[in-house]
Amino acid sequence: MDTEINTKPAAAALVEADGARRFLNFVIDAAIVVSLILIFNKFYFFLRILHVHDVFKVYDLALIFAYFYGLELSLGQTVGKMITKTKVVSEDGSKPSTHQLLVRTISRFIPLEPVLYIGGNWLHDSLSRTRVVFDNK
Repeated sequence: MDTEINTKPAAAALVEADGARRFLNFVIDAAIVVSLILIFNKFYFFLRILHVHDVFKVYDLALIFAYFYGLELSLGQTVGKMITKTKVVSEDGSKPSTHQLLVRTISRFIPLEPVLYIGGNWLHDSLSRTRVVFDNK
C-alpha cells in the first residue's frame, strides 16, 4: 500500500481585514494623498499666477489615481495597507488583474464612495471583485 506524502506547503487561509484596519488604511492613505497634493500644488504655484486654476483638479485626480493604482498594481498594497499588514487580492485569493485594479481605482472617484458599504463589501471592492485581507508574509 503506497502512502502519499503531501510536500506542498499548506496555503495560508485568507482572513478578511476588519473594519478598524480598513478605516486606518483609509486615514493613512488619505493623509499621504493630501500631503502629496499640497506639496505638488505648492511646487506648481506659478500656475495660479497664470490663473490656471482648473489644472489643479486634473493634477490632483491624476495624483490620486497614480497613488492607488500604481502601488496596488506594483506591490498589491498602498502605504496604509503596508502599515496595517493587509493587501488586495481577487475574490478567489489570487493576485488581482490589471483590469480589476483599474476598476477598483476608478470606482474610488464615485461621490460618497468611502461610505458606500453594499452587500457586505465596500463599493470599490464589489465593483472590482477584490478583497482586502491580512498579509501573511
